[in-house]
Amino acid sequence: MVIGFPGLYHHISFPVATRIAWGFYGSIFVVLNRIILSIVWCGVQSWQGGLMTYVCLRAIWPGIDNLHNTIPEKTGMNLQQFIGFVVYFVIQLPFVFLNPSRLRYLTYIGSVSGCIVQVIVAGWACATMGPGGFGDVIADEASPLVGSQVPWVGVYSISVTISSMIAGALSTCDYTRFAKRPASALCPQAVGFVPAWGSNILGILTVAATQQRYGDRLWSVAQLLTAMQNTNPATETRVAVFFAAFGFFLSQISLNVMGNTFSGGTDIASLLPKYINIRRGQLFTVFLGLVINPWYLLSGATIFVSVMSAYAVFLQPFIGILLAHYFVVQKRRIKVSDLYTLDSQGIYWYTCGVNWRSVLAWVAAVAPHIPGFLMTVNPSIKVSTGVLQLYYLSSMTGFLIGQNSLPPHAKVISN
Repeated sequence: MVIGFPGLYHHISFPVATRIAWGFYGSIFVVLNRIILSIVWCGVQSWQGGLMTYVCLRAIWPGIDNLHNTIPEKTGMNLQQFIGFVVYFVIQLPFVFLNPSRLRYLTYIGSVSGCIVQVIVAGWACATMGPGGFGDVIADEASPLVGSQVPWVGVYSISVTISSMIAGALSTCDYTRFAKRPASALCPQAVGFVPAWGSNILGILTVAATQQRYGDRLWSVAQLLTAMQNTNPATETRVAVFFAAFGFFLSQISLNVMGNTFSGGTDIASLLPKYINIRRGQLFTVFLGLVINPWYLLSGATIFVSVMSAYAVFLQPFIGILLAHYFVVQKRRIKVSDLYTLDSQGIYWYTCGVNWRSVLAWVAAVAPHIPGFLMTVNPSIKVSTGVLQLYYLSSMTGFLIGQNSLPPHAKVISN
């Protein structure tokens, strides 16, 4: 919530807010990191939305599976899935041209529909799971945790949960700057944590309750709904599958447009404001998301999934450094006009437009977690237990080290 304060009280976007701590040119490094994230996740979530579209089409027209697949297997997709992706992409593209005030209705619809459908699917799964119960998803008797493993797995789970929200947290200023009053932004964020955490629990219960029935842990919603139709292709099942997939489709399209394309567009526009506005930046984000071939990344590149899951190691210090500078060093008093100037006399010019103090603080916060990050990406790399446990704490230690390693700048304090 507090990461959105610069936008909430000074009405500046995240790229501009980073100039407070990093300087005009130093902030480019932070912005580029988030542009990459926006492009990658836009592509990945567009593909996920395409899979939901395929499930909808399959529920209406089961014969779609009889189409001859002309796409090589090594691409990570088939013709049917590609058709769903194209349909999703065509539907999603017009929403990029809407301004944020109109997109809020899309967010309302997507959030409510996704929440309702997830509750219904989880309720159905638990009510019909049979005598097999939840299986080994919840209670893995084959390899139980012992001794200190129990608390450290708990710590790691908390860290992963926090890390999953980092990319979204970095974008908060892009939205809070439009708020008419603080309560308009703070209250929804405070309440929003409850359904966000609840959805994780519902997802675990759904997978656990259906594991015995389908013979596998189906963590993908598209795979779960496809298995439902395969097991019982009756009309009523297909209707249920369609509405479930459609609810997730609405949720996916609202998340992707608001969470990825808008943030990516804002970041790209901040780098080249003379030539690119936010809408053009959104289009760049959408089409570059296709270039990365998300269907291939999700189907076979396990290293990619590991890297993206652990990438918060590099992002947490950004938040800690910005908050330390905004709340501690400047005590929420900033000179907004100097954030938009290249004048060397500006208080955020620092040294040739770069605040080297923030650079050193970021390196100090990231460096201790690099060995654990490398082991996560490549399990063949062995590290000590202490190093691994430090990595488990990275979502907290990265923030705290970055926040407490930042020395103040004399010019900022004097001004």
